[in-house]
Amino acid sequence: MKKNYTKIVLDLLMAITFVLLMNPRVMNGLPFHEVAGLVIGVAILIHIGLNYRWVINTTKKIFDPALPKKTRFSFLLNILLLISMATVIITGILISRVVFPSLAVQGGHAIRELHSFSADATLALVGLHIGVHWQWIMSICKRAFTSKEGKLRKRVVAAVALSIAILAGGTQWFSATATPSMGEFHPKLMQQNGQPFENGNTGELANRHQGPPNGDFREGDFDGRGRKEGHGGSRNPFLVVLNYFAIWAAIIIPTYYLEKRILRNKRNQMFH
Repeated sequence: MKKNYTKIVLDLLMAITFVLLMNPRVMNGLPFHEVAGLVIGVAILIHIGLNYRWVINTTKKIFDPALPKKTRFSFLLNILLLISMATVIITGILISRVVFPSLAVQGGHAIRELHSFSADATLALVGLHIGVHWQWIMSICKRAFTSKEGKLRKRVVAAVALSIAILAGGTQWFSATATPSMGEFHPKLMQQNGQPFENGNTGELANRHQGPPNGDFREGDFDGRGRKEGHGGSRNPFLVVLNYFAIWAAIIIPTYYLEKRILRNKRNQMFH
């Protein structure tokens, strides 16, 4: 049971972090976007490790006709989700400007487009994944927050509320105070934009770009040409989370009720 609680907490943190990544303007811009993206990658490996027995057993039985259709669908959905997330991470590394600037592909417009598309696909697949497992999620949460007698576990509720308050306060503080580290971004940026470093104009070029990139960096201008990468919208992290959780709700609710209807029809066919 403790393992299930761990998975729920890990998945919740992954969900919040992922939706913040959907808008590269939040927090301190690109530095947070790239670092948090790598953290998500590590969290996915931990998530797979916590479910490794299910993965191995289902893989062995994937072609077994006796395997429930829901299990087979969930397995294939997880494969698609893994592929889309891997695509997001790999393309993110290839257009990196902070963590792996030496690996950045010059130009890279097609890679940015693939990065954005795979992120959107992952958002939809995650919503579908949650919808398929919604009953299990609610069951675990019910056991966590209520005792066997049906009474509310006030300590658990208080601990969760305190954790959310700390997370919210820390997020707001980090968003307001963090300053992006530019590192070697300026020279690399100017080279990629095709601006030569002439002896007489090096200082002028540096001064021309020294001011705006820091602001653009925070605003999500990742390619240095004034074009916003990724999704726009509010930079307020709470509004971003609310917005994308609402998108997930639009996927989760129909998925959950569709599954209930399929199961109900299946039971009716068994009795008739």
